[in-house]
Amino acid sequence: MSEAQAARDGDAVLLDEIARRAEMPPGETRALLHDLTRVHRLVTELAGVDTPDMGPRWEAKPRL
Repeated sequence: MSEAQAARDGDAVLLDEIARRAEMPPGETRALLHDLTRVHRLVTELAGVDTPDMGPRWEAKPRL
């Protein structure tokens, strides 16, 4: 996810792009992103930020 985000100049990334770069199925990628978001709190999920809505995007949380 961080490679995909870096390639977009730090912008949040859609699930399909993360899955493609990771060479993983979207369902498995979504499960891992869920863990990174809810369990480890390393990633932020952005939902409903696009017009039209393209689905959630994810970005790494800034490190202190």
